[in-house]
Amino acid sequence: MFMLTQERHSLIRRRLEAAGRVVAGDLAREFDVSEDTIRRDLRELAAAGLCERVYGGALLREPARPFVERLGDKRPLKARFAAEIVKQLPSGGLIFIDAGSTNLAVAEAIGHGGDLTVMTNAPAIAAQLTLSGDVEVILTGGKVERSLGGAVDARALAALEGVYPDLFVLGTCGVVAQEGLFASQAEEQLFKSTVARRSRHVITAADVTKFTGSAPYRIAPFSPEVTLLVEAEGNLPLEAIGAAGTEIIEVAGPSAGGPT
Repeated sequence: MFMLTQERHSLIRRRLEAAGRVVAGDLAREFDVSEDTIRRDLRELAAAGLCERVYGGALLREPARPFVERLGDKRPLKARFAAEIVKQLPSGGLIFIDAGSTNLAVAEAIGHGGDLTVMTNAPAIAAQLTLSGDVEVILTGGKVERSLGGAVDARALAALEGVYPDLFVLGTCGVVAQEGLFASQAEEQLFKSTVARRSRHVITAADVTKFTGSAPYRIAPFSPEVTLLVEAEGNLPLEAIGAAGTEIIEVAGPSAGGPT
């Protein structure tokens, strides 16, 4: 049945709102049109700010939630992510811990007994780490963005001069299997990508929502220099990510048993 462009756009938006993502090939078959037609539809929806174009389809574009609102989300899972990340921290190394609610859990998990120097752009993380007498803490300058819980401006960037971390504990807003790790703001992306380029290795944790939302600015592609922690229960496109050489660590969620 012939379908008007506006009708297709309306249906595509419904698919995005329901699933968080759409695949161009699936839509072409469903609507009995060419993939070129669907790609044009998706470009128009992206231009209107309704989705983010990615390889093979599109993701729902959603505004990032403020840092303070994210603190209480999925705390048991964040604690499990944090415990695994702490295992990966190199003794005696320089670690950069990015702003973010999961990374605050990492700071809480470090505790005592770690021979580490930690640099961070997040005051809450620096404050937490000062409770450990074993960790040397370096806080970047810059204006703290309340939505991020950290500084990402020119002053924060200037603090990176001459700094080459052994490990970057990244806070990411979005994960796209064929493309990499993403941020929701341009200034945020510039800061995070600079730290990523300077670091020997990047590690980040992503729950299933990071795979279905949209963040338009790429921080880094997947590579052997990236380790990704994910929920073991998620039906996620891990094969495509692993094909880039990225190490994937699946972390059991609260349903796997034990206290929450």
